[in-house]
Amino acid sequence: MTKKSKEKLLLEYRNEILEEVEHWKHICFEGCNDPFWPDGCNMNLTRNHIMYYKKKIEELCLETGETLPDEYYIPVPPEVDNNYMANLEQKERVERLKTLHKLKKEKVEYDEQQLSFIC
Repeated sequence: MTKKSKEKLLLEYRNEILEEVEHWKHICFEGCNDPFWPDGCNMNLTRNHIMYYKKKIEELCLETGETLPDEYYIPVPPEVDNNYMANLEQKERVERLKTLHKLKKEKVEYDEQQLSFIC
């Protein structure tokens, strides 16, 4: 792999982290439209994507000798209960999910200012 392609890959991973963090926050406050899984399950999946891209950045920077970019230090959102529901206003979805899961509505906090050194 050329240095140029490694730089592009690093940029892609950095952008993916930013997009995934925004996606996690959107699900946390607005909910999502997944017909089979509660919002918490989707939030945890998105959290795993963030950790995956951080690991890829770490490996790539170790290989190339570059310093870790700022995006690497963006805090990983907290793991939430898989049954968390952000938006109970989605009546049809909530009723359908109640038959499959034991739904919960709890406060979820994400400190964007907390530095993250561990994925």
